Amino acid sequence: MTRILTLLIGLCALFALPASAAGADPVPQNVWNWPEQEPTPQTPPDTLLLMAERAALNGQYEQAVQLFQLVLDQGDAAPAEARAQATVGLGKAALREGLFIEAVNSLTAFLDQYPDDARAAPARFLRGDAYLGLSLWDQAIADFRAYMNLKPGLLDSYALERIADAQLALGQLETALASYNEAASASRSLIPQVALRERVAQVYLANNRPAEAVAQYDAILAVAQNLAYRAGIELLAARAEADAGLIEPGLARMERIFTTYPNRPEAYFAMQALEAAGRTLDGYARGVVAFNYGDYPLAVEALTAYSTSRALSEVPAQLHLLLGRAYREIGNTQAALTAFQTIVEQYPTDELFGDALLEQGRTLFQGGDTLAAIDAYLRIANTYDYLTQTPEALYRAGFLYASLDRPTEARGVFERLAGNYPNTAQAVDGLMLAASEALKAGDTAAAERYFSEVAAKAAGEDRAQALLQVGRMAIARGDQQIAGQALSQAAAAAPDSYFAARARDISANLAPFAAPPTLNWFSDDSAAVAEAESWLRSTFALTQEGALWPLSPTLAEDPRLVRGQALWDAGAHDESRTEFDDLISSYETDPLASYQLAIYFRGLGAYQDSIVAAANVIRAANVGTLDAPRFIARMRYPAYYLDAVLAAASRFGVDPLLMFSLIRHESLFDTYATAAAGEKGLTQVIPPTADYIASKLGLTGFNHNLLFRPSVSVEFGAYYLSEQLNGFDGNVTAALAGYNAGPGRAIEWMNLSGGDHDQFLTAISIDSTRTYVQRIYSFYNIYRALYGG
Repeated sequence: MTRILTLLIGLCALFALPASAAGADPVPQNVWNWPEQEPTPQTPPDTLLLMAERAALNGQYEQAVQLFQLVLDQGDAAPAEARAQATVGLGKAALREGLFIEAVNSLTAFLDQYPDDARAAPARFLRGDAYLGLSLWDQAIADFRAYMNLKPGLLDSYALERIADAQLALGQLETALASYNEAASASRSLIPQVALRERVAQVYLANNRPAEAVAQYDAILAVAQNLAYRAGIELLAARAEADAGLIEPGLARMERIFTTYPNRPEAYFAMQALEAAGRTLDGYARGVVAFNYGDYPLAVEALTAYSTSRALSEVPAQLHLLLGRAYREIGNTQAALTAFQTIVEQYPTDELFGDALLEQGRTLFQGGDTLAAIDAYLRIANTYDYLTQTPEALYRAGFLYASLDRPTEARGVFERLAGNYPNTAQAVDGLMLAASEALKAGDTAAAERYFSEVAAKAAGEDRAQALLQVGRMAIARGDQQIAGQALSQAAAAAPDSYFAARARDISANLAPFAAPPTLNWFSDDSAAVAEAESWLRSTFALTQEGALWPLSPTLAEDPRLVRGQALWDAGAHDESRTEFDDLISSYETDPLASYQLAIYFRGLGAYQDSIVAAANVIRAANVGTLDAPRFIARMRYPAYYLDAVLAAASRFGVDPLLMFSLIRHESLFDTYATAAAGEKGLTQVIPPTADYIASKLGLTGFNHNLLFRPSVSVEFGAYYLSEQLNGFDGNVTAALAGYNAGPGRAIEWMNLSGGDHDQFLTAISIDSTRTYVQRIYSFYNIYRALYGG
């Protein structure tokens, strides 16, 4: 019976049906929570279907097709339901790979054989997308309309948008515009709705119909809340009105942009348009807009003209502050100092008085006179010790002393800062730098004292970092008792941080990235869920009876989930994720709803959403990941794409836990993740590196989109990580730095540090790379605790 329930849930996940829809209340299962098997023609069809889904999720399209075909080859020996699932599975797998003809053939076979099946509607949508890929516009329109007839109101907005795309491709402009407008008026989440209206506006503009584009922009402005986004839409609308010959409305809108969004680039463009039209603008406002845009010469001109034409009492202190900053940006140090001094002398009670003093110090530093800058900052502390800016002035003075390699003066300033302003963030940061200066000077006793003081003042990661250093220093001088206490407190201060992970390793006498003796990928979900739900009840005082994991009626009926599920069934994963993301955000402080969503999304294969929802549960409990039940912790730190990871790790000699840690950091298990430098897939390999790896692996016909296949991305990432490990004699810290910043830089840091993990992190000169290594270190320790034996 247990095996039947397991397979039932697996099939629910496979075909995007929530487990509760099966009419039972079984323990939710993870499609990866069983060992990989070798298929045979005699393998039961339900098992073959699960194996096919795993292959498809891994991006092993050819293997998935073979497994689905094995089900069909069993003929009448396989249940009709299994054959139907295999047929539609072939179509979905082909469409995912962009093999549109194969997708159409499989989905047509399914619809011909099973016209009344519950999956007929999503099969129509899938085939419609395949027809779009083949530019068979009329056939696509017919399928999307058929879907709307089968599921009225469910995905009308998305279906109509596709219909409009097809109609536009056919040259049916008016019909397409009507469909677009109907799509924009139908139900979908806010972000995709306004994105659609932007598309519709662009179509109107492309066809010289600006007034109708303005109507779309105004519809967006009626609902959009983000100020930066609103400014951009307002500018597009204003330009469209100008194109439509609506000069006065367009200029009125430009004036609204200019006055409402002075911090945005759109205000600068609006100012240019208004001045070109001969409009007179407030000089102070012109200066503010120019400064915020980065046009500093214009800012100086406008602010100077405004201030010299008015009495001092009519000029705000903010004008002189901006004027000084603008002068500094164009290299006029003396004029900048004069502007700031005007505030000091003429506005002694203004809230910007202290800011002006700080700006004088910064201006001197940027002008190349570091000692004068230090004197300016110390003068603030000596003369105006009551100002809220004084702690910052002392911190800057100490920092600049340190930059001049004058550690004694730096430490003296930082000690003064901590003594006079002990409860400020600057005091903590200053003591950290004081400790660093003490270490440079070989004064470990003073460094330990500084770190101890930080530990007493700070919280979270700052406290954990300081306690870690206290523990390491205590070990160095042989005080095991103090060391043990400090390291234990570090692990508790910020449990999921790098500093806690490092403290735990040192306490356990483990080398960095030490692999566990055994690995345990599989677990008894039934027992794990029972433990998790007992914890949820006690932690959040839940009184609900029965299983907690099934979706509540409120969640199950939420339009975002209903639409997202339907889109997922129809293979429109990007659009479904938008609906899901909106849903997760609205329930992020509700631990029970987040728990239910985490399990639900895991079953769908929406892994990134599942991870985020699981993290929301743990954050709501205010505990570290390893203090949460293992079932929830494993959803936050999952082992998805297990087959691909284990195969690549074995082939290239890489620790699979390290691969999972890297994948989680690089992409959060989003197989379609992309980044600014062209990084793609689970392991975020950049195109030039991908080409290099493909040549090394002897792959012909490689194209970068193959990196969206999990099996390919994992193999490329494992190869490159293995190459780094081999190049650095197995030093994982250096290998990760090489993976992130390139092996050339990692070699420099290796030479500076001698390969010691802690010294290597100190040697890293790129903050983002240091953070990268630290985060993967902390992820690795969590994975080791969750999956190691």
